Amino acid sequence: MKQEQQLLYKVMRNFEGMQKIEVFDLLHRIEVLLYYAKSPLKAEHLKRIICTNLDQDTEVDPFSFTILPNGNFCEFEGSNDWIHIYKEIKRGFGSWNPITTYYFKTKYAPLELLKLTKKNLMENIHNTPHELPVAMFLSANRISKKNSTTSKMLLLEVD
Repeated sequence: MKQEQQLLYKVMRNFEGMQKIEVFDLLHRIEVLLYYAKSPLKAEHLKRIICTNLDQDTEVDPFSFTILPNGNFCEFEGSNDWIHIYKEIKRGFGSWNPITTYYFKTKYAPLELLKLTKKNLMENIHNTPHELPVAMFLSANRISKKNSTTSKMLLLEVD
């Protein structure tokens, strides 16, 4: 037990000076990285996973976000086989703001949670099979447009 405590202390010293939310974000990224890593861990394999956008045949990472990098909570809005979308739950003074902010992650960059904007989305899916259908969708619709009957985001229906 003493060795575990010393190891935990040694790891936690690396977080000194960081905000708790930054540490939570980093721990989430480590958890996702470990999901894709083979056991026993080897530095070269971990580096290869980090440096590449993971295998592009894989699905979006299986872990959901609950806290955004800005400290606000988020809820899962919907997904398909290549994108997950999250809705920010505002708190405090910003909670009265009528504009809803969405975030996303794709199977092409499953470790990143980005604000859902046309620019971010198109940069994320550049040179992928989804680039053309999404570009056509975005030229005709707002990025956050929803189906009036089901309230599902229309972006999730783009293949």
